[in-house]
Amino acid sequence: MASKNRSGERSAADGSGPPTSRRAARQQRHAGRDANPALARAGSRGADGGGPGPLMLWSVVFVAVAVAVVGAAFLFSQSKSGSSGGPIAPGATTPASIPANGRTLGNSNAAVTIDLYGDFRCTGCYMFTTGGIEQNIVSDYVATGKARLVWHDLLTIDSHDGTTASRDAANAAWCAADQGKFWVMHDWLYANQSSVEAASAFTKSRLSDIGKAAGLDMSSFQPCLDQGTHNAAIAAEQTARPADATVTPSVYVNGKLVSGGSYADIKAALDAALG
Repeated sequence: MASKNRSGERSAADGSGPPTSRRAARQQRHAGRDANPALARAGSRGADGGGPGPLMLWSVVFVAVAVAVVGAAFLFSQSKSGSSGGPIAPGATTPASIPANGRTLGNSNAAVTIDLYGDFRCTGCYMFTTGGIEQNIVSDYVATGKARLVWHDLLTIDSHDGTTASRDAANAAWCAADQGKFWVMHDWLYANQSSVEAASAFTKSRLSDIGKAAGLDMSSFQPCLDQGTHNAAIAAEQTARPADATVTPSVYVNGKLVSGGSYADIKAALDAALG
């Protein structure tokens, strides 16, 4: 399931990008293999003086168009890198009507605590956040006051590619939390995540642009971002995490890891905790 992928083990280099990208790449390769024999047959027909028949000509045209279309689809699937052009506004946002305190969303006195461990570069976390699971948790349990949701950074990808992009994105979100806008930045970061988890999506320059687009007070956000104000706290959080929090996202209900990553799994754990 996408929401439980070991995100740090995926990379563009090993061809294990998001499902859409992999599917488009396979289609492009298959279409290319189909096109070459068709073109070769058309050439051999022309060499013997008979010339290609109308059906063959149309077949070649059709294959060529198919290759172009699949290629364009593949390139489009890669364009959601968040590393070029202006920041992309989030399609789904955390309701502003829900009380928030730092990285905690919901009623501080709620009977149940949901701890969410994630990485802003993780594509599995993107699917969890934008694919309906987190939204359902928020609407069914957090907005109703039954549970509160607490975010924790689990920097899985930096440790695999040797960059600091996950940490810098986490720091940007903590800097937004200083202004009471963690969940606003949470939404904007996922909207501008790279579809292949590329570090280039979250350079400090790009994070600054995202902060501006998200409406943050740049007079305090920018120095916080540039100086890595919360880096030490984020590093401490990596060693304080539960031993079984090894993938992103990891979801805990009242301190117990939820097995499986579907909304049904999490709902069952929440309902059991609520009695």
